[in-house]
Amino acid sequence: MKTVPLGDVVDFYSGGTPPKANAALWQGDVPWFSAKDMKRPRLADSADHVAEDVFKRTSLRRLPAGTIAMVVRGMILAHTVPISILDVDAAINQDLKALLPKREVDTSFLAAMLRAQHDSILSQVTTAAHGTKKLDSRVLESIPIPLPPLPEQRRIVTILDHVEVLRSKRRQALAHLSALPQALLGDLLRAGFDRVALGDLIAEGPKNGLYRPSSDYGSGTPIVRIDSFKFGSGEISMGSLRRLRASATEVTEFALATGDLLVNRVNSREHVGKTALVGGLLEPTVFESNMMRIRVNQERLLPSFAAEFMQTDDVRAQVAPMTKDAVNQSSINQSDVRSLRIPLPPVALQRQFEARVGAINVQRATMQRALGSDDELFATLQARAFRGEL
Repeated sequence: MKTVPLGDVVDFYSGGTPPKANAALWQGDVPWFSAKDMKRPRLADSADHVAEDVFKRTSLRRLPAGTIAMVVRGMILAHTVPISILDVDAAINQDLKALLPKREVDTSFLAAMLRAQHDSILSQVTTAAHGTKKLDSRVLESIPIPLPPLPEQRRIVTILDHVEVLRSKRRQALAHLSALPQALLGDLLRAGFDRVALGDLIAEGPKNGLYRPSSDYGSGTPIVRIDSFKFGSGEISMGSLRRLRASATEVTEFALATGDLLVNRVNSREHVGKTALVGGLLEPTVFESNMMRIRVNQERLLPSFAAEFMQTDDVRAQVAPMTKDAVNQSSINQSDVRSLRIPLPPVALQRQFEARVGAINVQRATMQRALGSDDELFATLQARAFRGEL
């Protein structure tokens, strides 16, 4: 099977941004894709749209459905190279590059071969003078693409599509399971329980975490940082914690225990106040300074119930007006957190809620493992297809 440079099988096109001052150019139905839209393998719509007239009045190019879009500039390239197929006629901004396949290559096959080389492409990302990540055009043009005959390309795509359908169904099921706890909480709280200040339900804390310079990181005690939070789920990625040098006194003072709540006190405005429930500790673990630790009075408030309520729009609405904005970050303080008011069902009802959520989490874990297996299978098939072994 022959291999050719990407530049031999596609035409490259750049994108652009119409003048924001000309509002009429932004009042239309034509999708205008940017990096923030590049979250799925196939794209049918975008967050922003432009008018038909934009193609006459600017240099922006209309791209036909079937075009492949790649992010070639932006900080997302520090860890990911998004690649998507456009299912509609559209335009793109200057952070994307459009790849329009020629007749001898199937669009879906080409996208799969690019994704199969994701890590190799990512390793060739460079940093511009102003700090932004970028992929040079000559790097793109030289990416090797295996090129079997079109019927063989389409056979490979059929196999990959079959596995992708399974992955999609599992992702949908996982999303449904992930949304269930909040739905159950909403049902429970319709009874209209009295609200109590969180400060009246705290046994210990809030306590701010441990600050250490980056030079102290590397080995030692595991530390929960904000990048360990799974925002939106109230969970912590305990398997990927960084480590730092900490004294025995510090490990004792800033130790975490199962059932602790960690509240994000310094971050971007949309993440301030996000809360995670500590569990699954395998060894003594501490927490960093931009979060605070809370231990609730479990005779009145269960940590699992509190953690789930802290994910609600109700809490977001309370946190928003108390958030203080600085130049590059926002924050809340301990008094702010203590003042949050939460509905307080009887502990028996909280325990019922905890049991139901626990059962859901077991199902989620099973589904997550199955999805992980599907992802491994898909990656293996892509790699075999790239080597001509599928």
